[in-house]
Amino acid sequence: MKYEEAINAQYGQSDLGNKLLSALQEEGFDSAEGIKKALARIEELHLGGSVATLELAQKVSINENSRVLDIGCGIGGPARNLASTFGCHVTGIDLSKDYCQAAEIINHYLGLSDFIKIIQGNALNMHFNMGEFDVIFIQHVLMNIENKSQLLSQIYKILSPKGRLALNTICTGSIRPILFPVIFASDPSISFLIPENELHQLIINSGFEELSWDNVTNDILEGIQRARSRPRTNQPRSSIADLIFSNVSEKWRNGVRNLKEDRWVVIRGAFERS
Repeated sequence: MKYEEAINAQYGQSDLGNKLLSALQEEGFDSAEGIKKALARIEELHLGGSVATLELAQKVSINENSRVLDIGCGIGGPARNLASTFGCHVTGIDLSKDYCQAAEIINHYLGLSDFIKIIQGNALNMHFNMGEFDVIFIQHVLMNIENKSQLLSQIYKILSPKGRLALNTICTGSIRPILFPVIFASDPSISFLIPENELHQLIINSGFEELSWDNVTNDILEGIQRARSRPRTNQPRSSIADLIFSNVSEKWRNGVRNLKEDRWVVIRGAFERS
């Protein structure tokens, strides 16, 4: 199977946007504001969720005038978070056709289409102008990209002088092998994790200066433990995550094991184009 086909098979869910909106309405969220709040819990498809996005946004100094690109935008969660919080314009690009369609449907429903542009495309072949963006986000995407140097070279070119890169990603830990399936790969064929020191050096070699570099694995694990220790309610379990990811329970369990057993580490970093 070709790479693009494999990625679309991994993440594809037909008519996902309408299915998500319908499911939320069936769960009692019948207004745009209610759906926006409900989506905020699950629409950012990376560890740390909306909190991670906003923390990185502060590190890279986003404001209403920032021209932002979100590489691997998924169903548009981070783009909506940034546009709603800062009033900036965001472009999102993702290889998954179904995710892009879902993002556009949700953006339109929430009245954010004027602030967010979604493009279906390959991050290794982006057709943007030199210096087009002030800030580029890339969260939980590098795991699926083998040629990271090519991607970083493109990012460098399309960032403005002193433009900033916000990174949230998974790297390999000290233990091998990784347990599959996980959210971003059902098997090793589309998993391209590397150690954090190797990734850091690649970024520096690509012309970026470090602003911050943090291993937040323990914070992620503590957050998972807090969520698990909350008192259970009598409300039925939401099925929203099952719409976004197939076999989500097993993939999540394996992901948590990978974190606990030091097969994965979670890194957040901020860099400036030198």
